[in-house]
Amino acid sequence: MSGRRRRGGRGRSGRLLAGGLAILLLGGTATGIGAAAFALDQPVQREVGVPLAAVPAGDFVAQCPATPRLPEGAAVPDTDPAFAASSRSARTAVRAVLLSDLAQRVPGASVALLNGRNLRTLSEVLPAAEAERTEAISEAGTSRREAVVESGMAETAAAVLAVQPLGGRQPVASMVRAYTADDGDLAGLAVSRCQSPSTDQWLLGASTTVGSTALLVLANPSRTAATVNLELHGTDGPIEAANTSGLVLAPGTSRSIVLAGLAAGEAALSVRVRSAGGPVTALIQQSVLRGLTPGGVDYIEPAAAQSQTQAVPGVAVQDPAATRRIAAQEGYSTAVPELRVVVPGTQAATLRVRALGPDGEAELPGGGRVTAAAGATTAVPLDRLPAGTYTLVVESDVAVVAGARLVRGTKKDASVDAAWASSAARIGSEHLVAVAQRADAALAFGSAGGSGTVELRPVDADGTIGAAQTLAVAEGTTALRRISELGGDTVAVLVSSSGAAVYGAQVLTRGNAGISAITIPPAVEGQRGVQVDIRY
Repeated sequence: MSGRRRRGGRGRSGRLLAGGLAILLLGGTATGIGAAAFALDQPVQREVGVPLAAVPAGDFVAQCPATPRLPEGAAVPDTDPAFAASSRSARTAVRAVLLSDLAQRVPGASVALLNGRNLRTLSEVLPAAEAERTEAISEAGTSRREAVVESGMAETAAAVLAVQPLGGRQPVASMVRAYTADDGDLAGLAVSRCQSPSTDQWLLGASTTVGSTALLVLANPSRTAATVNLELHGTDGPIEAANTSGLVLAPGTSRSIVLAGLAAGEAALSVRVRSAGGPVTALIQQSVLRGLTPGGVDYIEPAAAQSQTQAVPGVAVQDPAATRRIAAQEGYSTAVPELRVVVPGTQAATLRVRALGPDGEAELPGGGRVTAAAGATTAVPLDRLPAGTYTLVVESDVAVVAGARLVRGTKKDASVDAAWASSAARIGSEHLVAVAQRADAALAFGSAGGSGTVELRPVDADGTIGAAQTLAVAEGTTALRRISELGGDTVAVLVSSSGAAVYGAQVLTRGNAGISAITIPPAVEGQRGVQVDIRY
């Protein structure tokens, strides 16, 4: 921004100019005075920088969804349906992890219900004056971080982790929910990386065909009301539906919407959730029932923001022969892995899809070249990929959003599980990954544009942060590190990346069929500043 212009006038500088000119006309030698006075009389233009004012960091907030449940009828599609339990063997476990600062000060942290009722106090809130200070050395003269870990919380309702900032910075914290069931309509494994609220989110992977149930769950963990608008994109383009705009969420409330009431019979449905007035969390609980046989359950979580390059890490593909045997059964045609891409704009997209596996890029039909219609959700089959864990990279000439379906199961006439992997943002520094319980966990990292290095620091159940371990990610590959390889008592991992862009996910498996995948949580923000113009 340019500075305010200061006008010259007939003041002191004007009188100097007149006097200087008189001396010059009389033949005097003081012409320098006239020149100086002339310069003073000119308009002055100067760049004045707008100062940054520090904005104190707010609490870290992450909200976990409730455990999966089946809706019982919803007469009105945009209201909360009643829920009924669907399994006697269903279990859940919520794990929360937070880090101290270098002076081993632990910020205040608690887990509460969405309505604010406290469930668990993880650490006491520090006095404001102490929390505002930046400390790097403890009273004992040491400088290191420690962790606070709370595992095995069995609360089935939606839960919110709130953590106090320290030294003007958001704390490093993470929470995750795992759900398992061996019987009932919702048999399977579902894992949610508890999210911080946002004002613009894309959810890919919903299906509202016969036997499929897609439940959009919106929640407002903030202190201000939010007004939510939905956009629906099916296989044939945008879908116009009633009751998709002006949905008001009061603070501390949630709303569940049966998507079949808005867009029935859609095999590939994408939902954009935008809010005003306050940020919200959004996810889709997706389940499948084939006759009397469960076909899997999962949480569909928000993808990365629309862009011309999307990366979907953690795409675990089983033996294609086993997948073909399962898919050949009547009613199982959807039990196959696939990529979905939605094109939000009005221009069709030309896509190049790459599947980066442990040994490099795997071949896709047609060389991975796909045309995706504007405004529509396009499916790309992945059933010919060899077994392995992949990072899918989608390059487009227009902005798109991507996600992938994972399927796991080895026996005909038996339950299979399905999961959805969302596109992810690039990994930076200090991402705290809470390891999900009730499943076997691994971290998958992929790089498309060059080689990268990932640093992994395991966190033990007693809060000790271990020594850094490195994992090389060669260009065009996906590297896998099992949590058990980091240490038998690892409950969380502090992840940082250097070199080329690397994308990551936590991949979970259980038994012969359970499968789930969640992206690496975002890194915390440092102290932010806003420009404050105090001129007049």
